[in-house]
Amino acid sequence: MKKLFLASLLLAVGTICYADVKLVSGNLKALTNKGEYAYVEIDWSKAKVVEFDRSGNVEKNRGSIDAYNKSQGSDWVRDWPSVKRFITNCTAWEKYPGRACFNRKNKNGVLITVNPEVWRAYQNCKDEDEREDMKDHCIWVNPSKAKYKFVLTVNQVDMGSGTASAFGVGVSSGGAIINGKLQLIEISTGKQLASMTVNQCKGYGNYSQRTRLMDVVVGEIFGDLTDLLP
Repeated sequence: MKKLFLASLLLAVGTICYADVKLVSGNLKALTNKGEYAYVEIDWSKAKVVEFDRSGNVEKNRGSIDAYNKSQGSDWVRDWPSVKRFITNCTAWEKYPGRACFNRKNKNGVLITVNPEVWRAYQNCKDEDEREDMKDHCIWVNPSKAKYKFVLTVNQVDMGSGTASAFGVGVSSGGAIINGKLQLIEISTGKQLASMTVNQCKGYGNYSQRTRLMDVVVGEIFGDLTDLLP
C-alpha cells in the first residue's frame, strides 16, 4: 500500500526542472499561431545507450539501442516498436493530470497531434488495448493537416533504472536522460524554422522503461519547450 501511495504521489507532482533545451538558431514564433497543428518524429537510429555519472559524463557505453535491447532479452526487442510509438504518441497528449504537456501549456497556439506512423499503426492495430493506449487523451487530428513537424534526434540516452526508482529518495531517482537536438520544420517547404540543443534532459523515475522514456520526452523536452516562445 505504501509503495502504491508513493507511486501515485510521484506522478501527481509537477515536472522537475532538469531539462536543458536551448534555442541555437531560428525562432519559435510559428508556434504561437492558433488553429495550426504539428506532429513529432523521434529518430533513435543513431542513439547510443550510455550511463551518465552525477557530473553528466559517460560512465558506461552500452552500444546502439538494438544491441542494448538484445542484451536485455527477446521481450525488449519485441516491445521496442510499440514503446517508440507510445512515446511519440504521448507528445500529442491534450491533458494529463500532474504533467506539463506541451498541448496544455500552449493551448492558444499550435497543438501537437499524432504523427503519420502512429496514425497508420492505429488503423492497422488489432490489439484493442494498444489502440486505446494510442488514442487516449490525445489531440487526434489527421497528421496530413499538420503545418509543422518537430524532429527530435536522440544522440545519447541513459535508459534509467527501475530498481533505482523503487528505492530512490527523490522523484528523479532512476529517471531516463536524453542528449540530442530538436528541430522545428515547416512541412510544405522543408524549411527549418528553429534548431535546439537537448542537453541532459532528465525525467521521473519509474518501474517501466517506456514510462521513464516517455516522461523525459513529454514532461521535460516538450513540456518545457513553451518557455522558449517569444
